[in-house]
Amino acid sequence: MANKLKHHGTNTTLVSTNEMYSRIISNIGDINLLIDLKGKILKINLPNKNINKNLNSWLNKNIFDFLTIESKEKLDLQITSLTEINILSTKGFELNHVSTDTGEFPVRYKGFKTEDKKNIILIGNDLSQIAEVQKRFVNSQLALEREYSKFRSFETKYKALIEFSEEALVILDASLGNILDLNNPAAKLLKQKKEKLIGINLSKIFNYENEKEFIEKLKSDKINKSDFVYINEKNKNNIILHSSVFRAENEICIIVRLEKTLKEASSENEFINILNKFYEKTRDGIVFTNKMGIIKYVNDSFLSLCKSENQQLIIDRPFSEFLARGIVDLKVLIEATLENGSTMPFKTQLISNFDIRTDIEISSTYTSTKFGEYICFIISYKPNENEINTSDNVVSEKATRKITKLVGSAPLKDLVADTSDIVEKICIETALEMTKNNRVATAEMLHLSRQSLYVKLRKHNLL
Repeated sequence: MANKLKHHGTNTTLVSTNEMYSRIISNIGDINLLIDLKGKILKINLPNKNINKNLNSWLNKNIFDFLTIESKEKLDLQITSLTEINILSTKGFELNHVSTDTGEFPVRYKGFKTEDKKNIILIGNDLSQIAEVQKRFVNSQLALEREYSKFRSFETKYKALIEFSEEALVILDASLGNILDLNNPAAKLLKQKKEKLIGINLSKIFNYENEKEFIEKLKSDKINKSDFVYINEKNKNNIILHSSVFRAENEICIIVRLEKTLKEASSENEFINILNKFYEKTRDGIVFTNKMGIIKYVNDSFLSLCKSENQQLIIDRPFSEFLARGIVDLKVLIEATLENGSTMPFKTQLISNFDIRTDIEISSTYTSTKFGEYICFIISYKPNENEINTSDNVVSEKATRKITKLVGSAPLKDLVADTSDIVEKICIETALEMTKNNRVATAEMLHLSRQSLYVKLRKHNLL
């Protein structure tokens, strides 16, 4: 088809359509392609001489062979849109090319339909440099995020460490002496809220007139090696200050550990020291177990009762292993302790490592602390063995008198059968006394079911 054009008053026959498009796209874009509606590459033009990509191998091949999966879908949609009559060009769209020669690189295209509507011109701008910049930006953002996460991790660890410490800690700005941070024990010791103390000069809290002198004392070599004691006469809060200087990047800081004077501390710790001495020196055996009866702590007196020289041979063993009736005794004690908080002295026998039995009395107390829940058992010899033997004789004599009254009234065989009821009643009464009238524990101690125990209690009028 020949078209005519007036040019400076002359008639000129235009070149063919393909040549016309070749001339148009030869000087625009970075990567220009002429493709048919199926994607076959008919022509390749690289106007930008700085584009160092060898795309000659693409010629006469399908462009879809050089696209990523998501880009194939994009281009297919663009080609479909250009097949419509009213659409002559597309909006800009990005495609990611993949080639064994060039690797993966992005191009932003705009598509135009040729006059014969059989081909499509793709005028593209190489986005490789922009993509590289974006990649660097994303990498720097990721690196920054990693550093920020690391910073937040260190900050969290620092906060957890300073708050977990039971010591009163204050961090100061070394130039001015203002409080940068402190933990709750320090705020409690200074008798003010933590939020109100941030930013305040530590010297003002102690009513120290010369701020510079106060800071210099904290920073001096002398303070790092010994204790600086400052007495606050206003609130009678006498405190020892232990300080150490350190550098955090470009900032010099002072960490100060606050401690009450020995006079105040001793009054608070006196009772603790008394308990420690009692625990160490008492002749009574002391055993701490968990709620399951597993031994956690023992004193030397208990080791002596067990004829053991090493705590490690006792710790983490069931306490029932050292009791005459084993798990029965321990279960009675634990249940009564958990129910009532404590128990009265309970008579039983202690079995040593050499199977030596010792008559003892056990009392127990339940306690719950931040370290866990414990049952404390106090173990002592029976107060007076002679009285215990006498008591046993009284029971025997009483039983004997009941039996001897029956002699002559029936044959021996019948007497033995009849007196078994007396012995049974005495055993039940003794078990009830030992368990403080705990019917469940009594049944276990006598190896009876609860139902059988109640039958016998009714039989002997013990309910």
